[in-house]
Amino acid sequence: MHTHITQSERPLLVRIKQHVRAFALAAAVIVSAAHAHAQGCIAIKQMGDDSCSLDGLMAPTTEKWDLNVSYEHFRSHRHFSQTNQNFSRYYLGSEVINNVDQLDAAVNYQLNARTSFTLDLPYFSATRSSLYEHDGKNRYTTSAAGIGDVRLVAQRWLFDPHSDAKTNVAIGLGLKMPTGDANAQDVFHTKTGDVTHAVDQSIQPGDGAWGYTFQLQAYRRLFARTSLYATGFYLVNPKETNDTRTTSAITSFTAYNSVADQYQARLGVSHVFLPKYNFTASLGARLEGVPALDLIGGDRGFRRPGYVVSVEPGFSVAGKHDSFSFSLPVVLVRNRIRSASDRLGKGAGDAAFADFLISMSYAHKW
Repeated sequence: MHTHITQSERPLLVRIKQHVRAFALAAAVIVSAAHAHAQGCIAIKQMGDDSCSLDGLMAPTTEKWDLNVSYEHFRSHRHFSQTNQNFSRYYLGSEVINNVDQLDAAVNYQLNARTSFTLDLPYFSATRSSLYEHDGKNRYTTSAAGIGDVRLVAQRWLFDPHSDAKTNVAIGLGLKMPTGDANAQDVFHTKTGDVTHAVDQSIQPGDGAWGYTFQLQAYRRLFARTSLYATGFYLVNPKETNDTRTTSAITSFTAYNSVADQYQARLGVSHVFLPKYNFTASLGARLEGVPALDLIGGDRGFRRPGYVVSVEPGFSVAGKHDSFSFSLPVVLVRNRIRSASDRLGKGAGDAAFADFLISMSYAHKW
């Protein structure tokens, strides 16, 4: 991708490069930081539109491959039942605290200007400290780490991204493979002694089932260096439950962990402030969550459904072959909605949410 446009270049080429660069660099912020991040006890795992290719948005190039390596971190501890925060958990010191680190490597192959294929390999590491999972009085920590669920995605732009079209839409279809451990175990210090069993669903590296992803990217150029962006993502998990025994709230309905659907939607604006240095800033809104009822399949099993709404500022810098991006989604709304099992009774469970997410990414093209 060129970093400077001279006066001698043809007007059409100038316009194409200006427009493509404006959105391409914004997309480096938007897409590379777009993993559907686990937001605490709501088990949303690295399953976002990071698999969407950036190449289709960039200036014409002979390079066919790119590697994107991203890292995310968050700490969740604020408990909510629906939209009501349970302050008593903090005052009593009984809050559950998840610390999650996620590393993700995505290799993309550009078949042509409109079609690409991506293989995405996530790595997941998390700790969870609580009282209730142990003896109820002392805080102990459990952990899990390992490869997550690998996915393969094919994406197609409706129009040639190298044209001067002001609007474009990309559709992606993917396959999620159950490569991550859905039954990671650790030692729990109970009143009757130490026992070993599965860690909480929210820190399991995988969900134990095959899934199918549907995703969307779209942009609209407003001015030479300003664009609107939108992305959407939905993971369909047809399998109802996996083989991991639930460690809390065990009934015939919730005896095993649910294999839940996931979703994400994002909308925002980006602007290239320093074209010479390819510095782009973006600001958007983001919705992500786990539904109470799946699109396909049953809804038995233990799950903590809910969603978060965040404001997402970010920036990106890029050269011809390399780019770096950073974003900081800050949560505005948290809602632990009622699950299918909650609806069988009169109550509603709670879940811990993070305040913000730290996300950074490095990409290289060759």
